[in-house]
Amino acid sequence: MTETEVINPDSIDKKVAIIDKLAEVVGPERVSDSELERVVYSGDPAVLPQYHYRWKMKYLADYVVRVENIDEIERILKIAREHSIPVVPRGGASSCMSSSCPSRGGISLDIKPMNRILEINKEKMFVRIEPGVTFERLEETLGKEGLSLGIYPSSAKSAVIGGWIACGGRGGIGTPFYGSLGNHILSLSIIGGNGEIHVIEGNDIDFFLHSYGILGVIFEIKLQVHETVSGYKSFSYGFRSLEGLCASVTEIARLEKKPIYLKIADKELQRYSNPLENGRFVLTASYIDSSQEIPRDELRSITGNNGGVYLGDEFSEKEWNLRYDAEFNPKEHTETLMFQELWVPTSKVFEMLSAYESYRKSHKIPALWFGMLGTSEEMRLELMAMIDAAQYLKFISSKGILHKMMKKAIKAGGAPYTIGLQNSIYMSRAYPDRLIKMQEAKQKWDPDGIMNPDRVTSCLTSFRRIDVLFALATAFRRLSRYVGR
Repeated sequence: MTETEVINPDSIDKKVAIIDKLAEVVGPERVSDSELERVVYSGDPAVLPQYHYRWKMKYLADYVVRVENIDEIERILKIAREHSIPVVPRGGASSCMSSSCPSRGGISLDIKPMNRILEINKEKMFVRIEPGVTFERLEETLGKEGLSLGIYPSSAKSAVIGGWIACGGRGGIGTPFYGSLGNHILSLSIIGGNGEIHVIEGNDIDFFLHSYGILGVIFEIKLQVHETVSGYKSFSYGFRSLEGLCASVTEIARLEKKPIYLKIADKELQRYSNPLENGRFVLTASYIDSSQEIPRDELRSITGNNGGVYLGDEFSEKEWNLRYDAEFNPKEHTETLMFQELWVPTSKVFEMLSAYESYRKSHKIPALWFGMLGTSEEMRLELMAMIDAAQYLKFISSKGILHKMMKKAIKAGGAPYTIGLQNSIYMSRAYPDRLIKMQEAKQKWDPDGIMNPDRVTSCLTSFRRIDVLFALATAFRRLSRYVGR
């Protein structure tokens, strides 16, 4: 319903009745339908203009509910099924791909209050936690016991464990060395959209990785942990050549000694965190600070042969300390920082970044990029465009460029890194087998279709429609600039 529509008294009465039912479950202090809270709980860091959200039907939540235990979740889902109300599980909301943004209104289900660390078992090396625990807090708590999960997203300060599981947990700090989050999950306790409660182990865990809350709500997690390490050592290199940078990435990623963190970025991104004085691109590789784990000679040889110059200990240490903030700092300097995240083979990174460099020059889009190694064979690339949201044509053509990059990534053997709401149009092309399996799982776990609709297994629009729209917008903008000259 928009502000200009006539208010239906019957709908008001129904909404009041539902609010009362929700309040009976969690108490009036943990449920809200105020406009302010609905706005806050309906977005993520990728702020987009309002006209973009109009494509997504009803983008504001109707109700915000903060839950603290499984009993509350069970009762909230029962109310949702009875009234056919969508439920959108929400963790730290740091994915930037509208993973927890409503598309049909409904309940924004905040799991962050479920943030207890239930058990730390040093003998069997596992931890049991609730889904609202942040990675930063988990690492601090485990560290006091001489333990560490070892892996976390770059948004570890705000991201919660349940949210990163839902988003896949494939490429983060620590994953090149320890493996993905999926490799660390021993069990998941789930309540499906159908109200059934199960403890998931083994291969079935895969259904809930990259599920984005479309199947149900995770309420307890059991994770493998590692012994903590003494510290980390970073090495940063500046490159004038993009080809030299990308060749170094491929060679370093395939060394036997794996980094904890390998990041690449262009000079435009670096200027907002750790400015480059030597070169146009930077590569930072961080290792466990142990003579047995650091391939010093190989790093020196690989980077030197590809034109890299060591940027010094101070610069390198700062890069490690900025691992949580580097990709988010540009957001403070623009009206809208638009993201697209690609999962590409390391052998194709040069091809992809060369194309993006070409697009941003020819279209004169203020763009920047960041990359993080996920495995020895795959890298997450985050492509960004800094725009003024009020400039519609510039906004839509920038989206068009990011769309072109996604098509190139899929053709090169890559895929969207994060699906969420924005990238569900690519599922049939990037993950056709996965799509079929998730559609079957959706029917099993959420037959009423209330859980986080319009993503992964279905989409509000078609790939072909978006493809044509972006092609026309990009072409029109280039034509209008030519006519203007």
